[in-house]
Amino acid sequence: MKKMLKATLAAPEHIVLGECDIPTPLEDQILIKVERIGVCGSDPTIYFGRHPYVKYPVVMGHEFSGTVAAFGSGADALAVGTRVAVIPHLVCGGCEACKNEIYNFCESLRCTGAEADGAHCEYIAMPKEMVLPIPDTMSMDDAAMVEPACVAYHAAKRGEITPDDTILVIGAGPIGNFCMQSCRALGAKKVYIADMDPKRLQLAKSLGADGIIDVSREGLDDGLARLCGGSKKTDVFFDCVGEKGKVFNDILQMARRGTRVVIVGVLQNGYDIPLLPDFVQHELRLSGTTMYTPADYRDMIELMGAGKIKTQGMITHYFDLPQIIEVFHLIAKREQQFFKIIFKV
Repeated sequence: MKKMLKATLAAPEHIVLGECDIPTPLEDQILIKVERIGVCGSDPTIYFGRHPYVKYPVVMGHEFSGTVAAFGSGADALAVGTRVAVIPHLVCGGCEACKNEIYNFCESLRCTGAEADGAHCEYIAMPKEMVLPIPDTMSMDDAAMVEPACVAYHAAKRGEITPDDTILVIGAGPIGNFCMQSCRALGAKKVYIADMDPKRLQLAKSLGADGIIDVSREGLDDGLARLCGGSKKTDVFFDCVGEKGKVFNDILQMARRGTRVVIVGVLQNGYDIPLLPDFVQHELRLSGTTMYTPADYRDMIELMGAGKIKTQGMITHYFDLPQIIEVFHLIAKREQQFFKIIFKV
């Protein structure tokens, strides 16, 4: 049987490169030859042993694209060689959520690269429902970026955006930049973005932000006053930072009564939100958001294929998969500034 390269995180901070058999696709499975894998912000959390749902050993990698290499019985809808993006979900398939393609609500959901082995390898077999073809107008890089883009797009939809909305996205990392673009694609009137990193803000401007706020130089309220007349003119806030809740607390301080808030960044345990009572008193609408649905994937493939959501400038580093140990050492040492890292397979 033919062998493939696989990178296994045997224990926190201990990646082992080795070989194993190429998997044989089972019934209703498609075997994918992996071509591109993105490094997610959650991957270092897994690498350092801080992810609450991961058990070791595990193969990381959930942002990936590739081509159809083979298929099991009942999964021949896509021809061998078809270029695809992949939803990294394993689900029960029988619950009401699954029957309605709301896989992020399945109580048995496992995410490849975390609760199940992922794509830090040359081949992976996935359920046929999770494999979507991409158009010729999309690159394999784009296809690997569909996953984080869908996290942001799903969050943007949770904001219930209207054509009259003025929006502030706080946090200009990959998710924040995709959230900004998603809000624009969903028809918002104005979308502004804030961060303390000037390079990330310039990238956001190149990707279509209507205005930027450098919080290392001015406060959010001052920036909104300059851009749109003040924070009370803002209809929807997106917190793409999370952490201990400081950004959410800042939003509570600024938001006019009745506005919408979507928390996209993960709130860590031990959060500190002194103004939380204002959420009730000011009748704000707060939405959480988790992952995405196949409908989000189909929309995003169409939006990227049409050039309405872009990745230009977001990928700053490429590495070959055998360099994975070196890459995570670089991440651990913080020796370089990364925006988005892509592994080529």
